[in-house]
Amino acid sequence: MTATYRARTRHPANALVPLLTEARMTPENSGHKFARLARMRKAGLTVPPFFVLPVDWHRHVTEPLRPQIDNLLRSADFTKPGSVRAAAARIRELYAAVPLPEEAEQRMLAAFDEVIGPDTPAAVRACTAGAYGEDSAEDPFAGLSDSFLQVRRASIPDRVRACWASGHNAEVLLYRHARGLPLDTGGAEGIAVAVGIQQMVPAERSFVMFTCDPRTGAADTLIAAGLGLGEGVVQEKVGVDHYFLRGPEQRVDRVIAAKPERLVPDPERPNAGPVSQPVPPELHDAPVLDDASARELACLGRTVQKLFGGQPQDIEGAITADGRVHLVQSRPVAVDLTLRRLWSSANITESFPGPTTALTYSLTQKFYRSIFYDLYRRLGVPARTLHDNDPYLERMIGLHRNRIHYDLDSWYRLHGQLAVFPYFRASWESMMGLAEGSGPEAARRPSPARLARPMARVVRLIARHGRAMSAFEAWWEALIANRRGADWSALDPLARIQDHREVWRQVGNHWGVTLINDSVLSTAAGITGKLLERWVPDEGADLLSDLLCGDESNRSSEAVMSVLRLADAVRRDARLSAALHEDPDPGPELWEAVRDGAYGEAFRAAVLEHLDRYGDRGLQELKMEQPSLRRTPWVLLRMAGEYAATALDGRDLRAAELQVRAAAEERLTAALGARSPRLRLLCTLLAALRRSIGHRENSRYFRSELFGYSRAIFASLGENLHARGVLRDPGDAVHLSQDELFGWYDGSGVSGDLQALADARRAEYERPGPDLPLGFTTLGPVREQLPDGPAAAPHQEQHGDGELSGLGSSGGVVRGTARVVLDPHRPIEPCEDLILVARETDPGWLFLMLGATGLIVERGTLLSHTAITGRKFAIPTVVAVAGATTAIPDGALVEMDGSTGRIKILAPPPSTTAADGAATEEAVL
Repeated sequence: MTATYRARTRHPANALVPLLTEARMTPENSGHKFARLARMRKAGLTVPPFFVLPVDWHRHVTEPLRPQIDNLLRSADFTKPGSVRAAAARIRELYAAVPLPEEAEQRMLAAFDEVIGPDTPAAVRACTAGAYGEDSAEDPFAGLSDSFLQVRRASIPDRVRACWASGHNAEVLLYRHARGLPLDTGGAEGIAVAVGIQQMVPAERSFVMFTCDPRTGAADTLIAAGLGLGEGVVQEKVGVDHYFLRGPEQRVDRVIAAKPERLVPDPERPNAGPVSQPVPPELHDAPVLDDASARELACLGRTVQKLFGGQPQDIEGAITADGRVHLVQSRPVAVDLTLRRLWSSANITESFPGPTTALTYSLTQKFYRSIFYDLYRRLGVPARTLHDNDPYLERMIGLHRNRIHYDLDSWYRLHGQLAVFPYFRASWESMMGLAEGSGPEAARRPSPARLARPMARVVRLIARHGRAMSAFEAWWEALIANRRGADWSALDPLARIQDHREVWRQVGNHWGVTLINDSVLSTAAGITGKLLERWVPDEGADLLSDLLCGDESNRSSEAVMSVLRLADAVRRDARLSAALHEDPDPGPELWEAVRDGAYGEAFRAAVLEHLDRYGDRGLQELKMEQPSLRRTPWVLLRMAGEYAATALDGRDLRAAELQVRAAAEERLTAALGARSPRLRLLCTLLAALRRSIGHRENSRYFRSELFGYSRAIFASLGENLHARGVLRDPGDAVHLSQDELFGWYDGSGVSGDLQALADARRAEYERPGPDLPLGFTTLGPVREQLPDGPAAAPHQEQHGDGELSGLGSSGGVVRGTARVVLDPHRPIEPCEDLILVARETDPGWLFLMLGATGLIVERGTLLSHTAITGRKFAIPTVVAVAGATTAIPDGALVEMDGSTGRIKILAPPPSTTAADGAATEEAVL
């Protein structure tokens, strides 16, 4: 097989253009490699001085060789590598013999003396340029042309010829032929070689750094570092340490190699290139970089990446004896970022912990799409833009191993529709539980002219926000009032579906205001926190959380107070107390007795009132597979019995939180002064913050009612399909999507065999596989890229044996017995001063939280439900403690500080029998 050739452009004999200095280098005349180095030097980065022989020199000097090169390439058989190698070797001989014009050699050596220094060695490096040049973002094909190190002045002309010849290396020819690229040296698309001559750096250490993980596209930094010159690292001629800096916090993992040798200049033959040299024994196993140095390099890498528009970079550099870092190359990493997906469960796991069924997932997809469409509409995004971005609205979340995760690329893309987003990005990331800068490169802030109208709209929405939230709450009450606890079985299935669609149609027109409240909340919290840090820096991190205590009553806290009133009634009824004491986990029998009035009409009425008003509040209440309290009312009796056995009293809880807030306000007043304008501003912000927290808790409760309404509709359809013989069990409906369930009735479904679908989904749901990290990245087909297991979360810190830390969210120092709860449905072994340890919580955990003296949770933020609950009920709380459920043994004696976030394991669990020492899952009985 022979190659095809395109018409060549002939260059006149006198076309020897000037040598290129940095200011005049472009990818076209000097190749991407050297144009990038010039750009880095211009940006103030440390790059050794260099100059470039432009591609026109290559074309001019080698013009006489072109007929022979063309003949050699026409005769080469590209199906036989040996034939291509023979042609390349003959071409190299032609280049070695070509004479350099006297003018060319004089200019070259004069530039060498001026830029490099007559007695200083240089690196002479080739770079193919033009339309298909190496090191471009579209087609890097790096490492195919030649480089020569430690080149002295006298050898420069010969090394330049060798670099020109490397444009026809066998590897280059095979690569270009496979890509269908021209092989001749003429025209804009032909082979054209620029040669850079750069001052050598006396490297003590060298490194190669990727600013993303090339396997996944994740924004992690990978560094390979070795002793001596960079060629040893690049060509793996020496032992190389590897450093993995993960996540925005740049957590360092290291793999240290043995390093018996390093690559150094040959002291006896300076022109012969580097040679291996033994290193002192004490350096054999010592790391090339400490963690601080690795982080400094990673920071430098991010600077270079930002310089080149956010494209991940493959960077080579050298570190001299004085510790200075010199960059000698940066090229794009060959990663198609359009195929990358950033995933996170950092905020959503609080609402959807653990494995989730298809029905819950499909409803949640609809929920996110509906409410965010309404948000963007309210913020002025044009209908055409929303239409164009509809695919991103459809995939705001994903289901991996039956666990729900955010697709952050879709979130950033959608929020990028908003001109104001760059100003609120940091507070939004904080609210989402993401480290700042977790997502793609931040967009440039818009000009004031472009920002004026959208910012004015935001200001109007914030000014009307209180009234808008009150209107939203009134609308929801009117919509749901007649649907709470309704019996849907008497209604035709299609009529139920129509009612469901009507409710969700209205949701799509109203719910966006709750997201505006979330933005107001996160922004106000960020501003307030920064002002407190600046104005009262000595008061500690717990001041803000204490000041947020004592907010007004909300629907979530009202549900808890209702249970506490039931507990008080249980305490006053000796017979009911005895029944619950004898059977602390009652079943339907006790409920039937209560319903029939066996324990008094007043208690019966109170229980029924709670079920009617708060029957959608419970554990994992947003999951369709989780029955509500209305279907399992005996669970409510169990909670009342557990609280009755404690000293919990609603009035005492309210007094305690008001006392915490009053003490915090005294501290703030003492620090700023009673008449301080700063105090008045902070009080105004705190009042707004408390109102937004109240609105947020209410809207979360309304979300529970919305999902509870859908659960009731779906359950009634499952029972109907079971009665029709379509499903073996009514509960199989949770393994179908909403469209599949509705489609069977309204004719829009694609399969009539719902049982087969449910069976396949159930099998997958029951074997979900290992947990996934809190955040991870995939590149290409997602299911093939899922990581093997969980990783540490951003806030995790280890302070020594038995010590952990997280984010202090509700102040107080307590000591007690850890109870690790992996399944909240299983009763907890009672103990004194119980400290609840969990992976995550949802609003339904309130009933467990109130029985604890402290809360430790692996996930969450300062504004998460766990943190809000801890402050509301004055329970010391630490969130974002990675690995808490495995690092803290069940039954261990633990001390925690809800202000600083520090946790200390004081003593292991008491040793009993081997069975008692079984896995935590079994210990939570």
